[in-house]
Amino acid sequence: MYTLICLGKEVLKENELGEKNKSLEFSTTSFFCLEKSVRASEFYQAMATGLKPEKVISMNKYEYYEYMQSAIKKVAKVQHTITNEWIEYTILREYEVDSDNIELTLTRGVENVGA
Repeated sequence: MYTLICLGKEVLKENELGEKNKSLEFSTTSFFCLEKSVRASEFYQAMATGLKPEKVISMNKYEYYEYMQSAIKKVAKVQHTITNEWIEYTILREYEVDSDNIELTLTRGVENVGA
């Protein structure tokens, strides 16, 4: 099933006083991606470490890496196919499938991000 994704990243920004603070930025561009289910082996391995993968998204790796430069923490908003709501996820894992595509394993919520 295809869906829209909006990439986000936590970056360090300098304020007027020269202090560096973490902030969350989302891309102004949405990307068309293939949504896959989480494989059972991946699910159980992640659960053993306390993580809960919920979605796997496959997208163009060049678009992904171009936006994610200088990211401290990588996040994404995925558009729900029925309600059209944007739901925030944290990117747990990146896996290069082939020379053009990357799979992103996502878990719901964005934690420990100073927005």
